[in-house]
Amino acid sequence: MGEGTRKTTRFLLFVIVLAALGGGIYLYRDLIPGLRPPAEEPIPVPVETPAPAELPPPVLTGEPEPAPSAAPAGAVATLVGIEKTVKARRASEIAWEDAKEPMPLYEDDAVRTFERSSATISFGPDDLLEVDQNALVIIKPRPGGAGDSEISLALLSSDFLDSLKSKPAAEQAKAIQVAAAKRQITIRPGASAGGAGEKTRVALRTMPDQSTSVSSLAGSLRIQGPRGGEVVLKEKMVTRVTEAGALAPRLLPGSPRPIFPDDGATYAFAKRTPQVELKWGPADRARAYRLIVATDPSFKRAFADEKVDGTSFRVRVQQPGTYYWRVRAQDGDGFTGPYSDTRSVKAVFDEAPPALTILSPPEMFVSPTPSIDLKGKTEREARVRVNGQKVQVGADGSFVFPLALKEGVNLITVEAMDPAGNSEYGKRLITYKGSKRATAGVGN
Repeated sequence: MGEGTRKTTRFLLFVIVLAALGGGIYLYRDLIPGLRPPAEEPIPVPVETPAPAELPPPVLTGEPEPAPSAAPAGAVATLVGIEKTVKARRASEIAWEDAKEPMPLYEDDAVRTFERSSATISFGPDDLLEVDQNALVIIKPRPGGAGDSEISLALLSSDFLDSLKSKPAAEQAKAIQVAAAKRQITIRPGASAGGAGEKTRVALRTMPDQSTSVSSLAGSLRIQGPRGGEVVLKEKMVTRVTEAGALAPRLLPGSPRPIFPDDGATYAFAKRTPQVELKWGPADRARAYRLIVATDPSFKRAFADEKVDGTSFRVRVQQPGTYYWRVRAQDGDGFTGPYSDTRSVKAVFDEAPPALTILSPPEMFVSPTPSIDLKGKTEREARVRVNGQKVQVGADGSFVFPLALKEGVNLITVEAMDPAGNSEYGKRLITYKGSKRATAGVGN
């Protein structure tokens, strides 16, 4: 072994021994004096971060925001219902804007309804005010010491506002202020109202002579006119308020009762749209009726709004969907009563023909007599014609038609048509040999 090789070997052994000693020192450094590492400073524990405040749930696009549990501070009322076109104006503004619901209303704010529209204003959880078409309502401050259930407002006609269109905004505001002072009324709970859970529902309408009708649809009320004086309205009563005061109350027209069709009835159509006849019972003290049909249960999307002299009206449905309808009575002086219950009808698209079965006679029948009965069955609402002649269909869809046969082969055609306009056909070939030939055949 050369000297160089020995040096290399000694160097490798030295490295191995040194590595072994280092590992041992690392393993036993806590046991050997002088080799213990300095004590580590304790790491401070961070103060716990408070949890973030819970955020309200997000509102998705197109999803209505939840109604507030109470009106904002300072608000006198809340606009909670809109039917068709309704505008609103703040006391400090000149321009009108489209009303929204729910919308807080403050002192001297105004709400305007247009033709065949209405608004519902809440003055508290138990006090609702319905404003009929073509009206302008101004929310007035409550008198000093008045309770939360007291309503103070001025009701002007839409015609009055239209007459101010050509005037400057400042003159319009002044004219409205003067007119409102003459038309201000105060509504308070009646002597029997105001208890726990007692609800009041008031309906306001401007009359053709610019007076105001105030109706109590629920609860008892005390009405004070612009010059003082007071009348008491019991439930289902109405008074007329003029600049001179409130007139003696009278009964409202009764509420009509829907009769036909049944609630939720279904009408099918394919080739033609169905005409749905709506019927209701006559109401007490009614001279005419107002019928409203809408595509939503809150009647915001009115499909038909008609004044009807009788107790029925035909509505042609244009497309599939559910339609809602209600009706109210109007007396000879223009006072309107409460709406009837709401009913719905459904229109569905139907291309299936009605079932049709010819029960007798059988195919290729040879009749021994010149007259026989054709019997069959179809859907109960279908219309049946035999050789073009109408046939009465029973409640179960059965029908019978007497046939007068001619000598020879008779072609009989049957048509059944459902309310949607779909048709189904059937036929029979019936042979009648005639009385002489029949007799001759028997003799042979």
